[in-house]
Amino acid sequence: MLNDIFKLDAGKVLVIGDIMLDAYYEGDADRISPEAPVPVVKIERKRNILGGAGNVARNITALGGKCTLLSMVGRDFSAQIIKDLLHKENIEHCLIEDSKRPTTVKSRIFARNQQMLRYDEEVDSPLPESCKEQLKNILMEYLTDCKVIVLSDYGKGFIYAELIADIENMAKKMNISKPKIFIDPKPQNKACYGNAFLLTPNHRETEALAGMTMNSNEEIKKAAQKILKDLNAENILVTLGAQGMTYFSKYSASAFHIKSSAKQVFDVTGAGDTVIAAMALCESVNLPQETACSIATMAAGIVVEKVGSATVTQEELIQAAEHIKTETEIW
Repeated sequence: MLNDIFKLDAGKVLVIGDIMLDAYYEGDADRISPEAPVPVVKIERKRNILGGAGNVARNITALGGKCTLLSMVGRDFSAQIIKDLLHKENIEHCLIEDSKRPTTVKSRIFARNQQMLRYDEEVDSPLPESCKEQLKNILMEYLTDCKVIVLSDYGKGFIYAELIADIENMAKKMNISKPKIFIDPKPQNKACYGNAFLLTPNHRETEALAGMTMNSNEEIKKAAQKILKDLNAENILVTLGAQGMTYFSKYSASAFHIKSSAKQVFDVTGAGDTVIAAMALCESVNLPQETACSIATMAAGIVVEKVGSATVTQEELIQAAEHIKTETEIW
């Protein structure tokens, strides 16, 4: 396992999706506003973190790989903050700027570590045709050096229905192999996910994508097989929180389940980003799928013990591998 983790340094992944800025305002509240019956939070600290597709990208680089991010921002101050953070995280990027829609920002206000309020600045309408053409032109520059792509869909409009088909057609015209496409799916955008190499839905998303409830291993298997058939996908990794994750392939009648390695869970925010980042990075260096799932399970087990949208470093993963042996079951 340790040798496999060291191999991640040679990995390279292209991330396409909805980038956002996660803004945290932290302070204290010791009085009620005279204007309305709400607490007044005196802000003492503000911090900004890359969110959405940006969090997938920062997980890839934290694990030792190289990442290029393609996304869209507005022409505003928040876009500049995102660019500065991308430089700081050593993430190569190409951002389409659209003056008609703001950069997506999720702002959270905390008092004494208790979240009091979240407010969102966003436009989630479909991507304009002019921006689609810009994205296609940009993709032409990256596909020749691109073996693995993550589509990071947060429902903000950047991932459109024909994107996978456009990528496949471009690869065919350029006479190169079709990239392997990884997707952490949003059920409302199911029509966008046909022909994916790997889908990584959680329990709730799997139920919604399959249109059925899952209360047993057999029902999870049936739901996964239905999604694979409906979307003509090759593989699906169903993440099950504290129960671990299960990998299904259309090429095999059986599946394998990896038990979670988390000791305790503080926050599941961003755990899905960590899983898909680890899986894509492992695929980019040709690691076996069961090994990739073990690494992703360990990475998720580390990140849920942290608060907020966190990342897992390669050093943390190495330390975990020295003390933890993942358990695999065949379903």
